[in-house]
Amino acid sequence: MIKYFIPTLALLLFTACIGDKKPKKEPIAELNTTATVVDSVLGTLTLEQTQVKNALDNYLAQLKSLNADNIISMTYPRLFIPINQDMFRDYLNTMLISSDVRVNSFDAVVTHIGPIKPFSEGKFAKIDYNTTINVSFINPQLYDTQRKLLILDKILANKYGRENILVDSIGRHITIKKEEKLLAIKDGTQEWKFLGDNSEYRRLYPRILPSDLLGKI
Repeated sequence: MIKYFIPTLALLLFTACIGDKKPKKEPIAELNTTATVVDSVLGTLTLEQTQVKNALDNYLAQLKSLNADNIISMTYPRLFIPINQDMFRDYLNTMLISSDVRVNSFDAVVTHIGPIKPFSEGKFAKIDYNTTINVSFINPQLYDTQRKLLILDKILANKYGRENILVDSIGRHITIKKEEKLLAIKDGTQEWKFLGDNSEYRRLYPRILPSDLLGKI
């Protein structure tokens, strides 16, 4: 079950916070309404959105390196009410030392950071980002024929779209592009935490998110 709650990094083995470093007494709400920063990709951001972006960049870097402890520390902590944290950590570490696949590259581009909105226990924002992942099969017994790789190619193309999949049957590696969504949540602390926003995660939302936040997403 745990594999469904991790962003796509190593195809076929699993699917798909650094704290805000501003001083705790900084009047964030005032900054949010009086100043902006221009990002080359995202356009004009409030200073508070920029803080979310900085934390998000760190979070994505930890996903790339599969640093289990840092990923957990940056994840919205209530996720570990229905999901066992130790099992989550073990799963990440297993992927890191997998003898079946190797992640050659993981690139992520943040495409949208929504407005910072309040809820009863803090603030949240919706985030969109795109990933491009290249994975090699290093287990010679995994997809060991051209036919198996062609079948895999069709399955992935049906799931993610033909334009988002490239299977190299000679080099035995796959490139997959995927759109991902997250929630950035700050509740009672000065740190932004992240929570996957997809159909699998949303099954858990009623168990981990305040009711008024559920009504806003």
